[in-house]
Amino acid sequence: MNKPVENTGETQGVLAAEAYLQALTKGGVDSLYAVAGTDFPSVVEAYERAPMTGATLPKAFTVPHENLAVAMAHGDALRSDRPQAAMVHVSVGTANMVCGALNAIRDGVPLLLSAGRTPLTEDGPEGTRTRFIHWAQEMFDQGGMIREAVKWDFELRHPEQVEDVAIRALDIASTPPAGPVYLSLPRELLAARVAPDRPDRARSRVSAAAPDSEAIARLADAIRKADYPVIVTSNAGREPAAAALLDELTRAWALPVVQFNPRSVNLPFDHPMALGFDTRDLLGSADLLLSIACDVPWIPRVTRPKPQGVLWEIDHDPLFSRYPLRSFPAAESITSGPAAALLALSEALGRPGPDDQPRIDKRRRIVAREREKRLSPDKLDMDRLTAESASAILAAQLPPQAIVVNEYSFKTELARFERPGQFYGFTPAGGLGFGFGAALGIQAAQNRDDGATGPVVAMLGDGAYMFNNPVACHWASAAHKLPVVTIIFNNGRWGAVRNSTLAMYPQGAAAAADGMFLADLSPSPDYAAICRAHGGHAETVASVAELPAALDRALASVDAGTQALIDLRIVG
Repeated sequence: MNKPVENTGETQGVLAAEAYLQALTKGGVDSLYAVAGTDFPSVVEAYERAPMTGATLPKAFTVPHENLAVAMAHGDALRSDRPQAAMVHVSVGTANMVCGALNAIRDGVPLLLSAGRTPLTEDGPEGTRTRFIHWAQEMFDQGGMIREAVKWDFELRHPEQVEDVAIRALDIASTPPAGPVYLSLPRELLAARVAPDRPDRARSRVSAAAPDSEAIARLADAIRKADYPVIVTSNAGREPAAAALLDELTRAWALPVVQFNPRSVNLPFDHPMALGFDTRDLLGSADLLLSIACDVPWIPRVTRPKPQGVLWEIDHDPLFSRYPLRSFPAAESITSGPAAALLALSEALGRPGPDDQPRIDKRRRIVAREREKRLSPDKLDMDRLTAESASAILAAQLPPQAIVVNEYSFKTELARFERPGQFYGFTPAGGLGFGFGAALGIQAAQNRDDGATGPVVAMLGDGAYMFNNPVACHWASAAHKLPVVTIIFNNGRWGAVRNSTLAMYPQGAAAAADGMFLADLSPSPDYAAICRAHGGHAETVASVAELPAALDRALASVDAGTQALIDLRIVG
């Protein structure tokens, strides 16, 4: 191991902070979303020295809130399929980071979340305590705040470890099932100098678990014998190869698919085997259920009739072992990524034979009838601006290359997404304040990609918009040239709170008051003014007739490099 080099001025060694940042670059990190504090001087110095030293460091984004920093890193990692990094200030910054970490761990997204740490010493080395807050901000266990929301956490203990620790963190974050890790970095250690001739530390290539061939053979046999097997998935489309395989497999064997609470495009939404987005009453006749990358395949309390078919599961962690309680008894749970398992399953099933055809033909007819009954568009009330009418207009008018991030309000059943990467749904953790930041991170990833094509659109409820720290988001959009369209479905309420109350107490006292207690967000402020204050184009829309032209103007604004916002004053 190399010894830290005594700091005798500018001539000796390399800052440990610089070695850390270079290790992130070597490990595949493109961006560092930073909420700086008094523990950042060595990070700042490393970036300012980079043009002189020739060091290649991740692109740094100044971000004015920790939740936004994590959401931006989350969106960037989703789009780039590489781990990205966020760094915040000590204990107080870590506290604001926890909600974003919960979103990332439940969404299976690799992030390196780091924070400075109050200086360990009260006097002495470079980086020691020099501000009064350095005493009050120290904690006995800073990582304890975030430990349950990450796969791994560590505190740097010696500057010579900095590259080993950074690479290990990235390896663990990226190993399936992927997720965030947390690293705290004491100020003195970042300020220490290490020898410039350190050996390179490379990332490990970690192989995902291959599906058990015998288990796949048993599953294939069960599918062949089943009359009406149903696939339920939320996130198989996170792996584009899995979406392509699912398309082929379901067409060949007439396997209906329900995309329950989708977070990606798992199957084209108008695919002949796509049965919609809710398992509430679709599983009663299934004699086999195959859950793929789906943490909750149905909700026992509300699913009627209850599923009677045998359950099989496929996921990197098919038991979702980080969930304290999850009781979906499975015949077999196959540990594998969706793409690898679907490839093996396709090979095991082969092409349907003559004996298979009667069952397949019958299923195809049943699914066609179900699609006709369930998915034929209801006659929408296009005279009023509702979540449904607005979603229908947006779905019809957005260009096919648009990328939508949906934080609750956009009605996915009215969309016609065809391929992975067009749509990112809200995380199963439900940590509000995700969508706007994720859209900005997706745009940052697109800015690095010469082949970037489409506008990024964040669909948010009015409550979600406020949780996104909109001033911080609009500032980041303007400051970093990340133009996105933000669309607010503004009904002046927290719909999730109201709907849950009415569902539990439909005849109760709360229902008599329309379930609005603790859910009322009126009076609505002028949200458009917040965007305009940051140089953006913004409009308030109160009728169906206004929306198409307003959307055209918003898209034109983003195409010209300026963010845009539409505040939809919806009813219902």
